[in-house]
Amino acid sequence: MSSVQVTPEQLSVLKATLLNTSGQTPLHERFRSLFMLKAVGGDEVVDIIAEGFKDPSPLLKHELAYVLGQLSNLRALPVLNAVLDNSDGQHCSMVRHEAAEALGALSQLESIPTLSKYLDDPSREVRETCEIAVKKIEFDNSPEGKARQLNPDFPTIDPAPSATPIGDVSIPSLRTDLLNTSLPLFERYRAMFALRDFGANSKEAVEALADGFGDGSALFRHEVAYIFGQLSSPYSIPSLLSRLRDPKEDDMVRHEAAEALGGIASDGVEGEDQSKLPTDQQLPEGGVLAVLREWAVKQDAPIVVRESCQVAIDMWEYENSTDQFNPLDSLTASASHDKVNSTGMERSAHAAVAAMSSASVSA
Repeated sequence: MSSVQVTPEQLSVLKATLLNTSGQTPLHERFRSLFMLKAVGGDEVVDIIAEGFKDPSPLLKHELAYVLGQLSNLRALPVLNAVLDNSDGQHCSMVRHEAAEALGALSQLESIPTLSKYLDDPSREVRETCEIAVKKIEFDNSPEGKARQLNPDFPTIDPAPSATPIGDVSIPSLRTDLLNTSLPLFERYRAMFALRDFGANSKEAVEALADGFGDGSALFRHEVAYIFGQLSSPYSIPSLLSRLRDPKEDDMVRHEAAEALGGIASDGVEGEDQSKLPTDQQLPEGGVLAVLREWAVKQDAPIVVRESCQVAIDMWEYENSTDQFNPLDSLTASASHDKVNSTGMERSAHAAVAAMSSASVSA
């Protein structure tokens, strides 16, 4: 996704919205501003995002780190190093994990010693992410990695490259690798992303990925949920509902499940017999949106889960509406609703920022 031009005034509005300078900005509007800033890119955007790490919300800081990795701007390296190091103790393991993954996305050999320092971190998700990130950087800088062609259907920088071109492997063999805990995590991630590449219409591939929710690693399970958000496949909805509803599931997995459900923005396969599904995978009256609304206000739910559901509701409403929800709504009348294989929040923000760009050009 190429960068777009905005006016200094528009950039100022996006900054104020992201950083909540008014103290009254809803979280979903701050998320939208973040992904609009991502579409803008550049050094100033990196600096704006870096300011956001002072915020108390782990969910927001997690997304800040994700976006810094996706920007491919090396100005973010010291910011991400500091978050991973966490010398001031302000960042939870979910935020630190995302900082490590972002360093992998930036793929600089100089980051390997930094990441290697945390291979024995007390947090399992941090040390597993560092392990994968080191392997990704080594791969990216190898002859094979440099020759690899990116998948144009998925415009994100992934934690690991897909295993092989889709025509050379079968779903059963990839499923075997996905679930083989004797393989390094990096290789299992490669199988995971190769299964993703079969697309949203492959029920077999989606069901193979859903089997990954039985893994003992919360990091692994959360990546499956993230991929389901990319795919927007109705076949993934029952398993995502199960992860969101499970109070014993790790917060980072439930967070990704909620946002995936918001981005998919449907109630699953039309005509599916709900009575044949396990109770935790069945839809109530009102469908997925009713589930998201329930968990968005549950006082006994972890704050990350509640906030993720609040953001997911906004994503759902965007996907199912001709209206735009963004801090520059007067500029968004021409935004497109074409759905691409990125997260729901990114789709909506990209549409909004495209309209901002059009407005700037025509002004």
